[in-house]
Amino acid sequence: MKPGCSGFVCRSLASLFVLAVALAFLSCTSKPTPQPKAPPYKPSDIRIEVKDGGPVVITTTAAEFQILPSGFLQATLRLSDKHLTLDEPVVGSTGGNDSIVSQGKELDFVPDFGQTKVLEASGKLGRGKRVEIPGHPLAPSGVPIERMLVIEAYDEFPGIALVSASYKNVGTVDFHIDQVLMQQHRYNAQQVDAKAQPYDMWSFQGSSYDWGKDDVQKVVRTSSQPNLMGEAVKGGYGGGIPVVAVWTATMGEAIGHVETLPWTLSMPLKVDPDGRVNSSIEIPIDSDLKPGESYSTPRSFVAVYSGDFYEPLRMWSSVLQREGWNIPKPSNEAYNVSWCGWGYEFNVTPKQMLGTVPKLKELGIKWATLDDR
Repeated sequence: MKPGCSGFVCRSLASLFVLAVALAFLSCTSKPTPQPKAPPYKPSDIRIEVKDGGPVVITTTAAEFQILPSGFLQATLRLSDKHLTLDEPVVGSTGGNDSIVSQGKELDFVPDFGQTKVLEASGKLGRGKRVEIPGHPLAPSGVPIERMLVIEAYDEFPGIALVSASYKNVGTVDFHIDQVLMQQHRYNAQQVDAKAQPYDMWSFQGSSYDWGKDDVQKVVRTSSQPNLMGEAVKGGYGGGIPVVAVWTATMGEAIGHVETLPWTLSMPLKVDPDGRVNSSIEIPIDSDLKPGESYSTPRSFVAVYSGDFYEPLRMWSSVLQREGWNIPKPSNEAYNVSWCGWGYEFNVTPKQMLGTVPKLKELGIKWATLDDR
């Protein structure tokens, strides 16, 4: 037999050769599947101006937020060609909006504006700017605690600034924190109306403070309310909406927090002897920071707006929904008529309640509530 291949083997080798050539041709001529292009990155339109000795000025399309040399955050509404604010820091004050209380004494911080960092914000709220300002205690010297203040502003939420702080023990022994103070503001209605009393404004105070207590109140000379959140108060109440807002016919300002989980804190509003209105967020801590440990606050906010309390509540709700706090859509039954047994007062009997059912059916009322029992 002559050397070579059989007909079957030769045909198989020829087929493999043709297949290899075809695959090589396809690999050379086929084009990769086009991938969708990522949308072009667009930085935030918010403007940031940093001066070594302060202030830091954050300007959005609707507001201006200034961190003054004292550390006080002043919020201003940009309305047409006007710049309006209710914030009136004490002249000559060295205290800012955010501080801590240790061993019964408030500890203010001096911002180190020369070390300020300006970054593009990242997260669920869209394009924005993030400003980080380190700080050290004002007095006494040698207190081993450092603060990092963070302010965030977002293009889609131009009337609101988010503020948080972290406090780090840089010493070698434990450091005790009694409480943390945030968003300390001092309002004066005369800032926008020279003829008004400093306290001539309305307020929304979202805490469930007392039975029958309105959450919308006109501020008067004697106004004072602690607005506890996350703990029971006298009468078994507590909780509520973590927002306190004040407004005049010209503008308003609000503070609160945008955490999706409840916090135990208070948001007091009080008129001072000079008629100015103070509001703040106070968080009880009563805990030691070990060397190297840090405490981080919730993300608080300050908002400026034109209108009544609906505006800051809408902003607050919109931010929380972006952060993942989904509001369930109510069913049609939620809008139907409901009858409450409160009219029978505390000593209502089963006979009285059941005797009402035929009338409820006659009227087409499907919901009934046995109140207080």
